[in-house]
Amino acid sequence: MPTSGSQPLHKYSVILNNYRRPSDRFMAGGYAMEADTRTTIELIELAGRQGLVQGVELIAVENPGDIGVGTFNQADIKAVLADNGLALTGVMPNLWGNPWQQYGTLGAADPATRRRSIDLCKKAIDLAAACGSEYVGLWPGQDGSDYIFEADYQCMWEWWVEGVRELADYNPAIRIGLEPKPNEPRAYPVINSAAKALVMIQDVGRENVGVCLDVGHSLFSAENVAEAIAMLQGRDRRLFHLHMNDNYNTADLDMIFGSVHTIEFIEAFYWLRRTGYSHFMSVDLFAYRTEATRSVEQSVRWMKAMDAFIDRCGMQRFDALIAEADPTAATAFLREQLLGG
Repeated sequence: MPTSGSQPLHKYSVILNNYRRPSDRFMAGGYAMEADTRTTIELIELAGRQGLVQGVELIAVENPGDIGVGTFNQADIKAVLADNGLALTGVMPNLWGNPWQQYGTLGAADPATRRRSIDLCKKAIDLAAACGSEYVGLWPGQDGSDYIFEADYQCMWEWWVEGVRELADYNPAIRIGLEPKPNEPRAYPVINSAAKALVMIQDVGRENVGVCLDVGHSLFSAENVAEAIAMLQGRDRRLFHLHMNDNYNTADLDMIFGSVHTIEFIEAFYWLRRTGYSHFMSVDLFAYRTEATRSVEQSVRWMKAMDAFIDRCGMQRFDALIAEADPTAATAFLREQLLGG
C-alpha cells in the first residue's frame, strides 16, 4: 500500500574514486593530462569540502592497510572521516581488477582462487566494521562466462551461494549487497538481473544479504528501475544500497545521474519513498571527459531535486495517478509540473 507520509530521502554518498578521471579500453592511461597523485585521505577531504554528501564509499584491496591510493590504516580513515563529518557508507572489495580474478572470484573453478576471494571480502567486512559502516557490496564482475561450454553454471552458482553464506555468517551485523549487471566484463555474469539476485538471496538464506541496485545496470538490462525497486523492497526490503548514474540503455556509461532518464527516475524516487528505502544513494560515475568534482555535484543536485519534486507534488498525487491508471493523465501531470502548461 502507498506510504504517503514517508519522510524525504536525504542520505547521499559518493564512491571515492568518482573524483578521479578514469581510463577505458581505448585510453588505458586515462583522460587526464597529468597523473592523479591525490591520496585516499585527500579525496575524503575533498568530499568534505564539497559539502554535498553525508558519506563516502571505499574500494578495498588485498593488503588490509592499502585503501585506494596510498597506504593508510583504519585509524587514519576513521580520523579523516570524523574530521570532515562524513560516514563510511560502504566498502567494496575489488573483485574485478586483478589478473588472478580473470576466471572468477567466489565462483571460480579453482578452489584457491575462491578462498583468496573470500578472504579479500572478509578484509572488506573487517574494514567496514572497524570504521562504523554496516554495508559491504559485492559486484561479481569477473564471474560468469564468455563462450559456450566454458562454465559449469550449476557449480558456479553453488560456489557463490556457499561463499556469500560464509561471508554473511562471518559478521551478521554487516549487510552484504549483491550487485547485478547484464554484462561486462564477462559476457554472461553469474548475477545479471535484479530477479536473479533475489533468487540467490533466497538460496543463501541469510537476513543480512540483499541487493545493491546500480540504476545504470538496471537500465542497461532493459529493466524498469521503478519496478526493480518495488520488487527488491517487496515484503523483506532487500534493497540494501543504490549506485546512482545514467546511460542510454546500450552500455554502462556511468553518466551524470538524471541527465538522460529524468522522468523514469522520478517514478523510481516515488517508489523509494513508497517502500520506505532508508539506506544511502551513492554516486557512481566515470567522468571520462567531464570535470569529476562538478559531475559528482550535478548528480547529487539531481537526486536532491528529485526528492524535492516528490515533496512538492505530494505522494498522494502520485498514488492517485497510479490508482487512476490513465497514461494520458500521468504524462499531462508530469509535463505540466516539469515544463508548465
